[in-house]
Amino acid sequence: MGNNKVIVSINGGLGNQMFQLAFGSIIAKKNNSKLVLDKSFFNEDKKDPNCAFRSFDLDIFNIRYKELSTLKKSVISKIINKFFTKKNNTYREPSFDFNSEALRLKSPVSIYGYFQSYKYFVGYEGFVKSIFTFPKDKIGPQNHQILNEIIANKSISIHIRRGDYVNDSKTNKTHGTCSLDYYYQAIEEITKNKTNNYNLYFFSDDIDWVKEKFNIINISKNYISNNTAQNSWIDMFLMSNCKHNIIANSSFSFWGAWLNSNPNKKVIAPKKWFLDQTLEAQSQNLIPPQWIRI
Repeated sequence: MGNNKVIVSINGGLGNQMFQLAFGSIIAKKNNSKLVLDKSFFNEDKKDPNCAFRSFDLDIFNIRYKELSTLKKSVISKIINKFFTKKNNTYREPSFDFNSEALRLKSPVSIYGYFQSYKYFVGYEGFVKSIFTFPKDKIGPQNHQILNEIIANKSISIHIRRGDYVNDSKTNKTHGTCSLDYYYQAIEEITKNKTNNYNLYFFSDDIDWVKEKFNIINISKNYISNNTAQNSWIDMFLMSNCKHNIIANSSFSFWGAWLNSNPNKKVIAPKKWFLDQTLEAQSQNLIPPQWIRI
């Protein structure tokens, strides 16, 4: 394939990384090209004391890719690339909104953006799901027990993201948080008050707060709090095995629901994804139309 490469910049948390990998993989597949991941963000991330620590999390999936060498960014290599190699096109996502032109990109190309829309995956759903195959054998006995319970009953995953959405002022101004009323309405929408038939599985980075606020709900409740840091992907895996999903305004939430293979699933998503009005206007193509917005 020579220089026939699709280079995609990976950054952010697991949910963001998955959107970038999925989009880059589709472009590489369409062009019969090699997929190359630029992971330099994570090196820079560790050097910046003002940047929340993030780690490259995609190695949990059995994916094949080349890694962009740091040599590529040296002065010498830039000179060599300028005069002796075919120049890559560079595509920078113009806005957060879906852009159909991005799907017509030709290699070689370097890609920068978030690509957070279900529309990028239309026609490639099976391919994307094959990329994101979780290593079930690595979830441990405690999570296996939870998984078996989730599969056996009418399970509803509820993802409540607080953490930086609450504690970091910049992040809060951008994203905001989902209200308690949203979650109460979402639970009612799925259960239709037939509370004895369902089991709620709460996933959160502030499980004590969740226990306090949802104690009044008269439905069987389970609080999942044992999967943190490098094991947080296990929460996404467990969410994807629930019968139904109530998600937060979070890309991590999105994937937990999108990867749910239950053909009769109900997914509840917040009507407002961003507190920032500009980003909110650009996020209208993020959520699949069959999901219920509240």
